[in-house]
Amino acid sequence: MVAADHPTGALVMPDSRTRLTSARFAVAVLLVLAGVLSTMGPATAAPRKARASYKAAIEPLARYQPQTTCSPRAKAGVVDLSRRLLRAYPGTRSLGIVRACAAGGRSEHKEGRAFDWGGLRASRAADRAKVKNFTTWLFAKDRHGNRYAMARRLGIQYVIWNRRIWGSYAAGSGWRRYTGANPHTDHVHISFTWAGARKRTSFWTGKVGNVLAAPKPTLPPPPPPSGSSGTRPRPQPVPPSTLPAGPEVVDETVTLPANATGVQMTGALVAGQPYLIEAQGTYSYTKGGRADAECSTSPWDGSWRRDRSVHRADPVNDHLDLYVDGHDLWAEADNGRECDTTNHMYRWSYTPQRSGRVTFKVWDPTPLRDNTGALTIRVIKSAPAEALTWTVPGKAGTGRTSPGALLGGETYVATVSGVVDVGQGVSSDAECTATVGDPVWRRSRQVSVAGGWSDDFDVLLDRDDVSAQPLARSNPAENCDSTGHTYSWLVRVDRTRPVNLRVDDPLPGDNKGSLTVRMERMPPLVGPETVTVDAADADGTPTARMYPAGRTVLLRVTGTYAIAPGIVADAECSRTASDPTWRSSRSQLTSSSGQALGDVTADTHLLDWQTASGARCDASGHSYTVRYTPRGTGPIVLGVADDRHSDNTGTLSVTVEPAG
Repeated sequence: MVAADHPTGALVMPDSRTRLTSARFAVAVLLVLAGVLSTMGPATAAPRKARASYKAAIEPLARYQPQTTCSPRAKAGVVDLSRRLLRAYPGTRSLGIVRACAAGGRSEHKEGRAFDWGGLRASRAADRAKVKNFTTWLFAKDRHGNRYAMARRLGIQYVIWNRRIWGSYAAGSGWRRYTGANPHTDHVHISFTWAGARKRTSFWTGKVGNVLAAPKPTLPPPPPPSGSSGTRPRPQPVPPSTLPAGPEVVDETVTLPANATGVQMTGALVAGQPYLIEAQGTYSYTKGGRADAECSTSPWDGSWRRDRSVHRADPVNDHLDLYVDGHDLWAEADNGRECDTTNHMYRWSYTPQRSGRVTFKVWDPTPLRDNTGALTIRVIKSAPAEALTWTVPGKAGTGRTSPGALLGGETYVATVSGVVDVGQGVSSDAECTATVGDPVWRRSRQVSVAGGWSDDFDVLLDRDDVSAQPLARSNPAENCDSTGHTYSWLVRVDRTRPVNLRVDDPLPGDNKGSLTVRMERMPPLVGPETVTVDAADADGTPTARMYPAGRTVLLRVTGTYAIAPGIVADAECSRTASDPTWRSSRSQLTSSSGQALGDVTADTHLLDWQTASGARCDASGHSYTVRYTPRGTGPIVLGVADDRHSDNTGTLSVTVEPAG
């Protein structure tokens, strides 16, 4: 099966598997051991460079150059790097460079400038290490401080591996989720610019190559849309000589009608300050042709494409893109693919080179009088905030982005509250659902929706599912807050940027209601906090602070309580009226399932509490400590293990602090 692999799919190679007979088993073991030994050492070496050293001058990060010709002959740069990879990582193999012109969709393989590096399995740690070793070498800084140095010198435009894609045209976003038909779990796809494919870059020559230049298409251009024949094409937008001043933009939305020459912002951008630009919507530029901020269809080609020429007199340019201050945006589609053909939402991190009120324009080289529709453009200042609050409509398929940015490297407490009616008798909050037929709020319910699709309608942060904990466990069996419908978790971003939140619903158009989101920067976990645990509370008592998963804390507990008539207990031991000796286990404090009762728990886990003296019980001070590592991020819920809390009386004092 063949599929396009310019950020949507890749060549799929069938695997051949042979069942080993018992007679061949010993030979197979020896071969495997030999293979393992042969990869120890050389597999950790990066590909060999073509030159001993490089000067500071380096290529810019490459733009995406899609297939525009058919030239299925392996280009020299691709062949050379493929050989270097196979030498550096023994045991790997080539899955090919070229592809037939008639096979599948568009692909740089058809121009001989893409390599499928195979013999790899994402399920194998050794193979993941090989790929990580290569990509670390590819993206590392050189001695001159150039980021992504080898990728730039080689002229690489994107890499796909294990459901992730890195693109030079979106390098600031790092590895992004890849949702193409082929997950690329058995090979790495490496795509080159024309300059890199032809060995005309500094990796080979030592001189900076033109990675932005691509040959003009040799495929016959499509017929122009109605109205363009005989008319002079409208020129490409260019930056005006000056920009008017204005108040600084924090969060502004403008509408760009398709028949307008442009729309100017009320607020001003500041040079050097990053902004997030969101553009959504579609417009008609001719009869039978539609476009959004990055992609378009035409009367003769109904597929959405990122590059398209629509004027007979200008057949090689990329028209219909959105421009800001005379610069063509290279925005990422909300769905992680080349084009967002559902919601038509695109985002771009933009840092202006000058200050002032910028104008947004669409480059339509044909007359504007027949255009209909509009784009909605939102500009958010990517300045860090201590706290952010916003509302997410349930019916918004692309969710709602924060009105400011989270500070990279810092931890924020995210809180989401509210209920959304997602249709067909189903209600959802951030984690749980209830239906008309089953009004109990449940966390793991799968609900069928129109078209046979099902989901649990969780909230997504930047399109990824989160595991939020209820603020109040009114339904502890299901881990749901069925009264306040409020949940929280910790968020940490790698760089300063806004974040997006949405309801995971494939058919959001009929949704009603909204969620309220608050992100608040969490102060460093310094010093202890004290929690009073009511022994009669079956739900336990949560800490006031959030604690990240995997980070160990020190718990100290003191006090006693009555767990049953005639029985007094502390965190680890108990005594009775007939047996006043403090003991760590009693037959009266064992549930029918054999579980010990009476101990203080953290997140319902039984802990091995220790005394300062090393004795099993502290019969005088009733003071114990234990180191605890939360498995999930959120408050730590402290309680007592009991199968009947209603007859308990008394409280315990627990202090929680980060372990040194």
